[in-house]
Amino acid sequence: MTSFMTTTGLSPPSHQDVLDSSARLIDKQLQDDRNCLELSDQLKVPVHNQPSHSGLNEFDYPSFPDAGVALDCLTEVSNVKRVPLPAELVEQFGRMQCNCMMGLFPDISRACDISRAWLTIDSDIFVWKYEDGTDIAYFDGLNETILSVALVRPKQGIFQPHIQYLLCLATPVDIVLLGVTFTRPFDGSSSSGGGDMHLLPEYLFSIPTDNTFIMNIIGTDNGRIFMAGKDGCLYEIVYQADDGWFSRKCRKINHSTSTLSFLVPSFLNFSFSEDDPLVQLCIDKSRNILYARTEKGTIQVFDLGQDGKSIGKVTSVPLATIVHNASHVA
Repeated sequence: MTSFMTTTGLSPPSHQDVLDSSARLIDKQLQDDRNCLELSDQLKVPVHNQPSHSGLNEFDYPSFPDAGVALDCLTEVSNVKRVPLPAELVEQFGRMQCNCMMGLFPDISRACDISRAWLTIDSDIFVWKYEDGTDIAYFDGLNETILSVALVRPKQGIFQPHIQYLLCLATPVDIVLLGVTFTRPFDGSSSSGGGDMHLLPEYLFSIPTDNTFIMNIIGTDNGRIFMAGKDGCLYEIVYQADDGWFSRKCRKINHSTSTLSFLVPSFLNFSFSEDDPLVQLCIDKSRNILYARTEKGTIQVFDLGQDGKSIGKVTSVPLATIVHNASHVA
């Protein structure tokens, strides 16, 4: 038997060659990793390996187009329905001189499906059904630019029964309460949301702001109205049917200062306490707790009492404390 052996003429790689090839491969992978941004860099975390926060600034989260991500690539997000702005409102943008804002009125209760959007253009406000773009109501009786808007419940026994809600509007000069009526009551039996909405043309109440820039407004189920001031104070609008011995029909109360604060001129309060404005209010209805967030992230907690008719400040937690405590939760 004859055997044949064929050789390729190549000697097996040496141990050193294998090490050099592995080193080059690792170097390439390390270089590729260095060319990619770290997750902390993409999230704009200022200090590595330290707890951080985001959400106080609108630029904390980059937009999808700027990040090179199209909405079509996000399977979790899809357009269910798109309703354009009513043509009558689009025309109003051509008349804008100073400011415009837009938002949705939240459903005040499960039985009250408001389903309304609102738009302010300078001193005018427009309200319409966002589901189909119909039933446009408007109010143009103000002379100053509207800064804050809220739809709130009225107190029981103060107004006529046909006034089902109050529209609270804040300008740099004054705060007004408008009556809101619907062609049908909200009884939970109709899906049309109480029929057509109407804004009463005359103020129910109007009070001066006293140089306070109102940032946010929120109402409670029992008719209380709270406001966040740019001066860092929490305010409440208190109104009643008739003037009392020591109180007016409608007045503004500052819950962040002492009872002797009226001795200090309002312009001094405005100039010395505007370093951290209140920007957002939220109410926990189940516990009658009001939360206030400042521009720098401090959370203030107010107890409205078991019956929701009192108020007392419980605590104030700065952002640094919140971040520190959150980092130790896990």
